[in-house]
Amino acid sequence: MDWSLLIGLLTFIACTGAGIFFWRGFAARLRTDFRAEQPALRITNLSALNTGDVVTLTPDLENVGQGVAYDCVLQLAGWEGSFSVNTLYPQGPRYHKHSIPIVLGPTAPIRMKPISRCYLRLACHDRWEQPYEYWYPVTQAENLNSGLYDIHINLAQPELTEPHASLWKMWTLLRKISAYD
Repeated sequence: MDWSLLIGLLTFIACTGAGIFFWRGFAARLRTDFRAEQPALRITNLSALNTGDVVTLTPDLENVGQGVAYDCVLQLAGWEGSFSVNTLYPQGPRYHKHSIPIVLGPTAPIRMKPISRCYLRLACHDRWEQPYEYWYPVTQAENLNSGLYDIHINLAQPELTEPHASLWKMWTLLRKISAYD
């Protein structure tokens, strides 16, 4: 039996095992650091007010993530308006919750006719201008008294569209953060 071959094989296995162990730790720490810079917008509360033929929906918009959300936009299919804010900060000294009134009169398209794929869309960017979109499903129920459609927004199951960066891209993006940010 050749001892040098056995020692070489054991050394290779030990070095490979140590390399994999350290690589997995590095990758986990990198993912954690990257997640700490990502925003997470949510509609945390929704109130509705019915006054005659006018329905006013007021969602409360918050950034529940750890990173700052930039260029935030709220849109509802069948609603002519939109809401936008430049920055939404996470919990901390600059934190602010936004209550957005969505006034839907009897002539709003979403109240007059059924819309096939109706969503409340919430979009933003992170510090590296990567897009994030949150899609809340909206259902319409016909009100037999008025002939208009009532609006129901499902806050429990939003669809999330977020970037899925590779480890290399995460590392390069995190290196762009200065020590003073």
